[in-house]
Amino acid sequence: RLNAFDVDSRHKQSPGASFYVLSGGEDDAGGEAKYDVMCAALTTGGDVKKFYRFQTPDDGVVDYYDETGKSAKKFLVRKPVNNAIMRSGFGGRRHPILGYVKMHTGVDWATAYGTPIFASGNGLIEKAGPEGGYGKYIRIKHSNGYETAYGHMSAFAKGMEPGKRVRQGQVIGFVGSTGQSTGAHVHYEILVNGRFVDPMRVRLPRGRSLDGPMMASFEKERNRIDTLMNNRAMPVVSENIGTQGTSGRGQGASRTVSR
Repeated sequence: RLNAFDVDSRHKQSPGASFYVLSGGEDDAGGEAKYDVMCAALTTGGDVKKFYRFQTPDDGVVDYYDETGKSAKKFLVRKPVNNAIMRSGFGGRRHPILGYVKMHTGVDWATAYGTPIFASGNGLIEKAGPEGGYGKYIRIKHSNGYETAYGHMSAFAKGMEPGKRVRQGQVIGFVGSTGQSTGAHVHYEILVNGRFVDPMRVRLPRGRSLDGPMMASFEKERNRIDTLMNNRAMPVVSENIGTQGTSGRGQGASRTVSR
């Protein structure tokens, strides 16, 4: 998921593509291994994307940053629900219920009734409740003049109310068909300074970018992780195209797979 903002892993990668992961942790009281990904790198098309685990001390949030201190995440995501199909895009269309041409101010993602909907970015809930044709509706205020809205929910997640802070990926509600709707889907909108924009075309900035003392702390942790990686014998697992995959695991193991 770290690379999902930049690389579509559902598509076949080119020959020579590889990844490695450095994990660290320990066994819990029951003997079950509990590992955190400390560093992950993907090489594809000659480009290397490398991300390091880092907890920012000002808010206690664990995230992954590239070598220059930029978050792996986008500021917002374009699709706030998994396993969904776009049924209607942004722009003028004939309304399926009203019957006349009307501006469609968002994107409709159709999926099974009750599928979780997640916040597309960190923010503050501005509204959570019925909103006319939107049915059960949530609007979230993000930084830099961005807002996102989610309509036709069947239900809200517990605790969703105005003033509640949410984080990217947090479940805020569930897919439904409330309001003016012909089937289970979420109507998703992005607004910039109060104007509706196409969620699939708007240029989205990256997430947090570290600087100052925070960047200095990150560089110290990055160098520590690099030293661990350089000093460890790296077990390697290889796959040829068309063969059955193999895997290997060891405590704090790193894994490289080539296709």
